[in-house]
Amino acid sequence: MSNGYRCKYEIVTADNNLPGKVMLYEKPGCECFTNKHWHKNLEIDYIVKGRMWTMQNNVDRDISDGEYVVVNSEDVHQTCGKTPDEPVKYLVVLFSYNYIKAYFPDFESYMLDVEKNEQAKQRIAQLLKAIVFELENKGEFSELKISCAMMQIMMVLFTKCRIKKENVSNHEPSDDLEYAKKAIDFIKENYKEKISLDDISSYVGLTPTYFSRYFRQSTRKTFKNYLNLVRLENALLDIQNNNDSETHAALANGFPSVKSFIAVFKSVYGCAPSEYVKIYHELPQISEIRKI
Repeated sequence: MSNGYRCKYEIVTADNNLPGKVMLYEKPGCECFTNKHWHKNLEIDYIVKGRMWTMQNNVDRDISDGEYVVVNSEDVHQTCGKTPDEPVKYLVVLFSYNYIKAYFPDFESYMLDVEKNEQAKQRIAQLLKAIVFELENKGEFSELKISCAMMQIMMVLFTKCRIKKENVSNHEPSDDLEYAKKAIDFIKENYKEKISLDDISSYVGLTPTYFSRYFRQSTRKTFKNYLNLVRLENALLDIQNNNDSETHAALANGFPSVKSFIAVFKSVYGCAPSEYVKIYHELPQISEIRKI
């Protein structure tokens, strides 16, 4: 069994009004460590100042000031500062999987390689630098400027840097993750329906007992927990964006009842939605679900 089997799967959600998430960090190299993980989203790690080691599909690379790596969807990756006490300032940009799919439905059939086009590589570096500037200065329309820069980066990547995966001999995902990827895709497409452990294990071609253990080791979440988080995220989106009632949002997103929706909300936030609103005056932002 390869090490990929032990990799953590991450749920990544978009920030409000942005086609993904942007995070600017500055911390000692030892605190930049991440365990091996993977997600469906496209990611870029950009070094503002300092040195970092990165691993992507078992390929090591060192990056420093002004350099970046593009992490393709489903790539197993990991990072760490080169020196424990040396500070590293770096930007992480995560592009929403659903946002990408809306404009580029076939994007999973491609990998993105900035090394094949030097002009595109330099243009993306300029746009990443612009995002850092807006995050640091928070001027008028900064959020809009960040959103525009992210969309420009996607345009450059998708038009100048894409390679059909069937033409890339060294970009094969770990077989140990294939069942998890297949299961996650199935959940995201069918979360509104009733899905049992037998249903999904049969779909991916494993016994229920083995699938249950495998899915938890691959994603650090049980199948039921992951399914409920997907339903919760979408139910909250309907409440926040469409002003749906809790009952309508719960039933429309796969919960058997509003009672089960409230029970899942309580398991995540420690109180009922109505109690949460009394304390914080509004429901939690969707991006908070990623912290769970």
